[in-house]
Amino acid sequence: MAGIKLKPTLGERTFYAINYVFFGVLAFLMLAPILNLVSKSMSSETDVITGAVGILPDFTNLQFETYKLVFANQHFITGFKNTILVTIVGSFVAISVTACAAYALSKPYLRGRKFLVLLCIFIMIFSGGMIPTYLVVDSLKLTNTFTVLWLLGVFSVYNMLILKNNFESMPRELEESATIDGAGQMRIFLQIYLPLSKATLAVITLFFAVGYWNNFFTALLYTTRTDLKTLQLVLKEIIYSVSDVFLSLYGGQMSGEITGQSTIAACVVVATLPIVFAYPFLQKHFASGVMTGSVKG
Repeated sequence: MAGIKLKPTLGERTFYAINYVFFGVLAFLMLAPILNLVSKSMSSETDVITGAVGILPDFTNLQFETYKLVFANQHFITGFKNTILVTIVGSFVAISVTACAAYALSKPYLRGRKFLVLLCIFIMIFSGGMIPTYLVVDSLKLTNTFTVLWLLGVFSVYNMLILKNNFESMPRELEESATIDGAGQMRIFLQIYLPLSKATLAVITLFFAVGYWNNFFTALLYTTRTDLKTLQLVLKEIIYSVSDVFLSLYGGQMSGEITGQSTIAACVVVATLPIVFAYPFLQKHFASGVMTGSVKG
């Protein structure tokens, strides 16, 4: 009986067909704006303004001068480097702090554990506010420093709770047997709990990395130095300054019909590529990591 393959009924085939059509249309609707953006970045301004560019560009009139202009723009390159560095440093520190907090709060014998969890949930719901936070940052002499770009996002209560639930779902016998063998809490944490939580750690790392990569509000509020601008802040200024103003202020020279819209599109495409390339390596852990950390066994 195990080798018998049942033929789908008419109702099942109809259901599968409707699902394929529905999700195919949904995927197309999500991909269409991205394809349009890529097409604009490779098209002349005349084609963009006249509406000749849709999902696909005019392949007989392609141009890549916009990408040369983007990579020749020193402000864009500086913002790109700053954002990469902030994402790497911030994600590493954030996942370290979050994992340590989640491990400690997952232990039922920790004194004041319930109070600490409730306190974390409280600060997740009610923040200190923008002005008090700025005053604290300014009093600590962190404004206009590289540290402030990653320090404010190193702890996420939501990510901590996901990882805490994942730690709590692990058998207590693992810790007990390791303790009998003479292992301390640090060794148990590093050699048992973290290796068994790779999927959840990968998902949380992705959450932190995307958050740091897309963040421009921190740089906007706490920095005024040009060399500390992040990529998203540079993109905001590019979009606000539109075409010719951007080309004159940011060191570019107009080349034929290459002006605002196609240049902005090229900037956005270049800024999006690192996250797009990183996601497939973590995607296989995404579903299992979220489910493992969300459901307490």
